[in-house]
Amino acid sequence: MVLGGFPQMIDILAKAREMGIYTVVADREESSPAKRFADLSVNISTDDVDALERLCREQEIDGVFTGFEDFNIHIAQRLAERMHFPFYATKEQLDCVTNKLNFKAACRAYGVPVIEQYTLDAAKTLAKYPYIIKPADSYGSRGITVCRNVEELQNGYEKAIAVSPSAEAIVERFIDSDHGTELFYTVVDGSIHLTATADRYTVRNGETTVPLPVAEVFPSRHAAQMQQTLDGKIRDMLRGMRIQNGLILIQALYGDGEFFVYEMAYRLTGEQHYRMVAKQNGIDLSRMMIKLSLGESIAEFDTSLLDHDAFVYPSINYALILKSGKIAQIGGLERVYKIDEVISYNLTHAENDVIRVSGDYSHMLIRVNMVAQSYGKLCAAVKAINSYVTVTSDRGEDMLVTRFELPELK
Repeated sequence: MVLGGFPQMIDILAKAREMGIYTVVADREESSPAKRFADLSVNISTDDVDALERLCREQEIDGVFTGFEDFNIHIAQRLAERMHFPFYATKEQLDCVTNKLNFKAACRAYGVPVIEQYTLDAAKTLAKYPYIIKPADSYGSRGITVCRNVEELQNGYEKAIAVSPSAEAIVERFIDSDHGTELFYTVVDGSIHLTATADRYTVRNGETTVPLPVAEVFPSRHAAQMQQTLDGKIRDMLRGMRIQNGLILIQALYGDGEFFVYEMAYRLTGEQHYRMVAKQNGIDLSRMMIKLSLGESIAEFDTSLLDHDAFVYPSINYALILKSGKIAQIGGLERVYKIDEVISYNLTHAENDVIRVSGDYSHMLIRVNMVAQSYGKLCAAVKAINSYVTVTSDRGEDMLVTRFELPELK
């Protein structure tokens, strides 16, 4: 059973079919994109665990799978526990990873650097603007606000609390930078492998909205520094969490030559980095995660190929971000799909969709994964996308926020 019918799941369903697995997709939305690629789809909300359990028993399901966002991870773990299915994560691990307060506490315990944190009253008193306020346990950049005065601070706090299941929020110093870093780990039978690093470039869709990722470039220019200053501490933390299997993303802000870790994902992530890993070394991490969900052995995966950030070819996950408005026309996508360096893509909007100011990932038109023979060819591919794609509103306005260009190598 797959929880969630969003576009990224189409790839997972195709892989499961290749592996001879019968798939059932559960999602409350009848029109969820992945549903038409499943053997069976059902209109059940993924937070109705009782209904999911009944369906598992009726269909003689052997395992549950989800990824790409945090909401369904907890549900999948609870369902797996009820059904005695294998699952790669425990409740305690997920409670630590998906709650930002718990995760920051774990980082501090192992010396992993994190950004300064304040109570709401202390932030008001100190007035060290700008601050960033986040729900402690939301996802997809929902409920996050950059605050530059006391009114925005109060409103941002209330906004974060409103979307937090635990009604908790975090107030932090805001590092006003469009550049961060990422570390991708693969854990197999307790052995931790640094599989990839990336530089994460962001763009803001408004003064108070959170920066959204416009490009993740592999490998990171700061890989050596991260391995020297962060990697050992992160490994100690993962061992302390007793993580045995799965995929992990660690995100860090980068400012004044220092890294500040702020996020961990213990799942498949939205940019589908596993597609680029497979192109680099032939190891299919999505297949590994499917096998884990069925309790099958993953001994077939050559872990020596998953270590040392072994990205031979420069790669990018490139996102096109939209302004608010109603999409009247999208042009050039068919030319993007024919670019030699493009290995996969996820299109999340269509003509006549209405985009509203929210500051979350719903502003993304498309995310494209590319792998190139050289950095120069990767730059040319990005420029080609910029020249090909047009998005026009019903008012005749350009709806693309920006057209990112890769920095020159120094």
